[in-house]
Amino acid sequence: MKRLSPQAQERARAFIFEHARPLEQCLFAHYFEQGSKAAIFDALAEFQNVDGGFGNALESDLRLPDSSVLATTVGLQTLWEFEAPADHPLVRGAMHYLMQHFDPAAQVWPFIPPNVDDAPHAPWWTYGENVAEGWNYFLVNPRAEIIGYLHDYAPPGLPAWVRDKLTEAAVAYIDEAPGKIQMFDLLCYNRLIQARKLPGETRQTLIEKLSPLVDKLVVKNPAEWEKYGLTPLELVDAPDAPFADLLAESVARNLDYEIECQQPNGSWQPKWTWGDLYPETWPQAKQEWAGVLTIKTLKTLKNFGRLA
Repeated sequence: MKRLSPQAQERARAFIFEHARPLEQCLFAHYFEQGSKAAIFDALAEFQNVDGGFGNALESDLRLPDSSVLATTVGLQTLWEFEAPADHPLVRGAMHYLMQHFDPAAQVWPFIPPNVDDAPHAPWWTYGENVAEGWNYFLVNPRAEIIGYLHDYAPPGLPAWVRDKLTEAAVAYIDEAPGKIQMFDLLCYNRLIQARKLPGETRQTLIEKLSPLVDKLVVKNPAEWEKYGLTPLELVDAPDAPFADLLAESVARNLDYEIECQQPNGSWQPKWTWGDLYPETWPQAKQEWAGVLTIKTLKTLKNFGRLA
């Protein structure tokens, strides 16, 4: 079993504090140096707009300053991880923004706004009908993830039956369209499963229904991990995570692989590019992603006891 050496850990730390954003620096400080949650929330607040949503390249592939559902879910992932209370100003603002951008007719949250093309972005975020079609009309991604936030961070005035109806629809979709569920859908379901106030019966039903799709969609062959795809650690980042037992052998091999993938400068790098789109902006986005991925990898290695 491989472990990341102290020297390699120091290289990763140096990369974070020399090249990563303040948010990732605060995350590192919390995970490894007793840094405060308050500092993380303060850094995250720099990405929140007056409408309560998040933007300003919090999701580095989307550089739009304006708020988007996409960036707001990314902000909520951090707020949820560090157990920000429902009445925290960042949480209240984010949930208000999401409810303002809910499409009641389609029962979904459109991921990105029409003006996304006003700023640099990855090619897969170019606005148009292909976005909705490519993301299953948002029926899972981001809906399933947001439903989890409705359970844990129910906005004032939201009737419980609305949340429960959406939850039932998300569960039913697995049976209705199993062939349409892709890697990002599975990640959204995984976040829903982990919602702290999700009823236990619903959680177990989701795990049972999704287990065959986990086995199908997660890439278990190490020879394919150098390409972009859903690796075991993308889904299982801790020993107590959902599906950890199902993917135990693959997770162990993936941990060894990630230790080997650390770059000489201490970072872990993205496995994707923007191609020929916005070549003047991609280097900045790539560096930000390296900070995000380095923090994520270090935290996962720590969770599994893989730091020497």
